[in-house]
Amino acid sequence: MKKLAFIPLMLVAFSGMAADDVNWSAIENAVTTAKSSGKKFILVDLYTDWCGWCKKMDEGALKDANVLTILHSDFTPVKFNAENPNPVTFNGKSYGFNKSGQRGANQLALDLGSTAGKLGYPTLVVLDANGNKLQSFPGFKDAETLTAILRYFQTGSYTKMDFQQFQSGQ
Repeated sequence: MKKLAFIPLMLVAFSGMAADDVNWSAIENAVTTAKSSGKKFILVDLYTDWCGWCKKMDEGALKDANVLTILHSDFTPVKFNAENPNPVTFNGKSYGFNKSGQRGANQLALDLGSTAGKLGYPTLVVLDANGNKLQSFPGFKDAETLTAILRYFQTGSYTKMDFQQFQSGQ
């Protein structure tokens, strides 16, 4: 009986170490982490605390087995609060907070995630291992779309065609 009681305790103890979680890196260490681990890309998830679609993506696409497999193999994932008011250093440059209306955004988030001068949440940004921006993808992504985005970079297709062509199979 004591052995049976021990098994549930072991399951609880090890449940926090499951491979079904994203191991987020800090933006400040992303390039160093990518290079030291041999990862080809950095995936930056720009979010805010109040963003419902960000939370939905965290609970759905970012828990998907296919997404996690690709992330673990070729990407250094970074979760960055775009409304972080503290200065952030990335690739040797310091980025401060830009107040705009009642809110604002960290300049790094604006530089990485803005499309046509606008920044929405969530926005996923793919960087190369040196921290150079390759492409941003604004808006909520389901598991199927996120898997396609990750494969687009993983397969090197991003050097030959745009994402829409890749997605349509051309």
